[in-house]
Amino acid sequence: MIPNPWPALRVFAQLAEELDPFDSTNKGFFRGEEAFLPTVQGWRRWSKPSPEPELGEDFQRILLSSIQREGPKISWLIEELADQVQKSLKKPPLLVAVLRAGVPIGALLAQSLSRRFNESVPFAALSLFAGLGWDDAALEAILREYPDRSLWFVDGWTSGGGVAGELKASHLRWLKEGRKDFTHGAGPNLAVLCDPGGFARASATRADFFVPSSCFTAPATLGFSRGFALSEKEMFRVYRYPERHLESETVSAWLSIEKNSSPFLFEPALQRKAPPDGWRLHVNEVARALINRSPKQILLLREREEAEKSLAPLLALCEKRKIPLSFGRREVEEWGAIAAARMS
Repeated sequence: MIPNPWPALRVFAQLAEELDPFDSTNKGFFRGEEAFLPTVQGWRRWSKPSPEPELGEDFQRILLSSIQREGPKISWLIEELADQVQKSLKKPPLLVAVLRAGVPIGALLAQSLSRRFNESVPFAALSLFAGLGWDDAALEAILREYPDRSLWFVDGWTSGGGVAGELKASHLRWLKEGRKDFTHGAGPNLAVLCDPGGFARASATRADFFVPSSCFTAPATLGFSRGFALSEKEMFRVYRYPERHLESETVSAWLSIEKNSSPFLFEPALQRKAPPDGWRLHVNEVARALINRSPKQILLLREREEAEKSLAPLLALCEKRKIPLSFGRREVEEWGAIAAARMS
């Protein structure tokens, strides 16, 4: 078992040694931008975990305020997502979160479905990477542990369809290698909170909506690193992080979001024009880029005054990382988003 602060979550990975991600002498254990060169492919791109920024107490306070502000909307979206998932079920499913963004959404979704079925909903997590797919060894172990259940993969949001595409590609490889089809011919089920890309089987909204958990870091909210692969065959590994880095108040605030049934209007932005090459779209993807990578510039659709309220953690990340930020950019709306990051 890999210890973590999320109730009933079972993480399927191999636990490597403890490593402090904020110790500069450990920098070589984490990948840099060189991992995204075209010459680095397959598992070698993911042979080191993502780097982790040390965000500090001031940022955690901003993040807590954002959770409280957006809590009613998050709660309503979770219930909408639970409605979508429950439609296909006669008994409780198995939820498998995609590490890492799927964990906070999966935790709340498991709570909602458990209330609906009056029975515990198993909640597991595994790694999945672009160009590599899901962790076969982890999924085999999960299916042995929880047989005969409808399996739903859970992620935070969609953008360019990377996760949805990897699920489909992984499923095809799974079948080609002679494994049993746990989807019963339907293909992998993917549930997300926000689906601006339109790639998920179940989603609460198609709008590009800021989810504060997109700003969660692994040291603060998981206690272990993102997965990394040392070969194509063995279960992915994670580094243990020192417990002193855990921000239990952040996790508690997220799990304590109160059930809310008041509907909210989420207006999807329709993409009318494709962005130039080198841009990453959608607000939660922008947040992840600010945490794990080094964007060159951030564009926001909203004007500064509104962004300072609704996107405060994003602004704080830009300031901390010294990334140029521009407000009121109408081209972002034409791209079908409320935020965009220039990556190259």
